[in-house]
Amino acid sequence: MTETAIVAGVGPTIGEAVAREFHAAGMDVGLFARSEAFVEELADDLGEGALAVPTDVTDPEAVEAGTAAVREAFGPISVLVCNADGGGGKPVDDVSVERLRSIFDVRVGGTLACVRTALADLRETEGTVIVSGTTYADPPVTEQLEWGAVGPAAHGLTTSLDAALDDVQVTYVRIGIAVRPPEDAGVVAVGADVVAREYRHVVEQDEAVSREIDLRRP
Repeated sequence: MTETAIVAGVGPTIGEAVAREFHAAGMDVGLFARSEAFVEELADDLGEGALAVPTDVTDPEAVEAGTAAVREAFGPISVLVCNADGGGGKPVDDVSVERLRSIFDVRVGGTLACVRTALADLRETEGTVIVSGTTYADPPVTEQLEWGAVGPAAHGLTTSLDAALDDVQVTYVRIGIAVRPPEDAGVVAVGADVVAREYRHVVEQDEAVSREIDLRRP
């Protein structure tokens, strides 16, 4: 049976690359993003087996409707990639509670909404959840205080989900390098296609389980 994946947070770097990698591997993919035009253009480019679902992950009802649309089109969800970003923060003189809440709603609330909505499917298929994470907030992040608070929260949610779900693989990907579209990677960044191949490996491995992986330059 063809696997069905949802990529939540499809933008022009990791999200698009993961969608392309999964689709090329034979998976059906549902594309969640707030940018309707972007995901529709990508779905048209991918063709059969790709569904654009304009979705704001901070809206639980929209997540439920989007997941139902993907399930109806392709069958139960077996892979969920939580890649929605929410942007960065500000230095202490410019920090705001509103910005903190906004990033938290996307990175933490959005991840939880997607997992809860797909959970029955993921359990049925013994599926995989991948959360795009970061090493950036490991030390104090004085120039981006809001992100310095939310980054560890997203990691904490992922590790808690992993501990709570015996029948679903939950993997946190600690990205420790700049990621760019493949054609723009250069020498100071890694191509998003490289990251996407690592995500595919997490899904396809069957003799071992990766609960947390680091992606850095050699």
